[in-house]
Amino acid sequence: MWPAAEGWAPAGVPRASSRATVLAGLEADLLPPETYAWWVPVVAAVLLVLVAAWLVFVFWWSNPTRVAAREAKKARFTPAPMTTSLRQRYTEEIDQHLGRYEEGEIDLRELHLELSSTMRRFASERIGTDVTTWTRGDVASYDTTRHLGDLLAVYEEPSFAQRSEAEVRASASSAQEVVNRW
Repeated sequence: MWPAAEGWAPAGVPRASSRATVLAGLEADLLPPETYAWWVPVVAAVLLVLVAAWLVFVFWWSNPTRVAAREAKKARFTPAPMTTSLRQRYTEEIDQHLGRYEEGEIDLRELHLELSSTMRRFASERIGTDVTTWTRGDVASYDTTRHLGDLLAVYEEPSFAQRSEAEVRASASSAQEVVNRW
């Protein structure tokens, strides 16, 4: 509070005869408020719309009834009966891989990679969906018999190990068994 003496002011503050003059001087020193560029509110609105759309999609996609319907559809899948010519073609391809191994053209690792590739192509034709890039877990979860997923799991060790004790005949006969049973 300023002393009652007229004309007195603290150091650094100009003497003024009335408050109105001081307020008018302060208003002259103030700058107008800055405004955003036109695109800032537009970007903010677009981001809010995108977040809202993402939330709607997540809730729609993860709806329990929708998830249950997808699972039921996947579980209901039964592959169409295979023709004997298709089974014979894959059985012959497995025999060719085994013959190439026995002739020394390919080693144990290459044999199991070839068998795995053949079985993935077989599964792709069998279920009507390309599974060549699926993980073995994906293949196993799609195959209701689980035979192919188990076989691919067995093929992983000799395919990627430096040394393996895998049985060549057992690997080939397992592949032929899956082709004949599935």
